[in-house]
Amino acid sequence: MSRVLIVEDDVDVRDWIAHCMLHDGDEIRGVPDRRRLRGLHEEEPDYRPDLVLMDYALPDTDGVSLLGELHGFWPGVPAVFVTVQWTGEVIERIQGTGYERIAKPFNPDDLRAAAGRALETGRSQG
Repeated sequence: MSRVLIVEDDVDVRDWIAHCMLHDGDEIRGVPDRRRLRGLHEEEPDYRPDLVLMDYALPDTDGVSLLGELHGFWPGVPAVFVTVQWTGEVIERIQGTGYERIAKPFNPDDLRAAAGRALETGRSQG
């Protein structure tokens, strides 16, 4: 079982991602934006996710910028971008992180497979 943090501002999408990941018995948490992510970190300093599934277009930042902040809280935590963003610049920024991007709408099996690859990479680096 892994701790999975979902950073997604659309509650329906966040719930769908959580539903897909519960299939594997993971512990799921979700926040809608950077502000709430900071609040989670401040309120629960011992919490550390094993994986972050995150949108790119968030109301108060973009996912790549937020990833840098996440790595300040939790060095090396792996991520998967789950996003509808498709422009060349955005894709290049996501690719520059070294993490995978799953396009919305997504197949639940594809999401779980990407999550599994990210978790395996995170474990081998940890």
